[in-house]
Amino acid sequence: MMLKSKKTLGISQEVFESIIGSTIQVQGNLLISQGIRIDGTVNGSILQQDGQDAVVAISESAVITGDVKANSIIISGHLKGNIFSNVRLEILKTARIDGNVNYKSIGIEMGATINGNLHQLDESQLAQEVIDRAKQKV
Repeated sequence: MMLKSKKTLGISQEVFESIIGSTIQVQGNLLISQGIRIDGTVNGSILQQDGQDAVVAISESAVITGDVKANSIIISGHLKGNIFSNVRLEILKTARIDGNVNYKSIGIEMGATINGNLHQLDESQLAQEVIDRAKQKV
């Protein structure tokens, strides 16, 4: 499904390649390369492809059971899993996270709930991740 739609979630305005509607339930992992907005349910992890720059937006109606790993993540719904954000993470006031949050840059609105640990990634950790990925490709 290729939808080029400008939708806002929080203060960010992004272009999403795909949108999973509020009546859709996905069973399994999603491997993404660009922007995706989730309004429905995903029982699986959402992972950015290596070498890509993806945005994952989880709307207020969404429920995700699995990890989310992408450069940029905006969350307004319920996530039961860990977050790995290499660039920016926006947690809006309606967000509920049950898992650990790993981020480089973060914004949290008052009212958000996080049941887990916050861990800020430093430059050396990000560099090591790039090196580890390069080694895996060789």
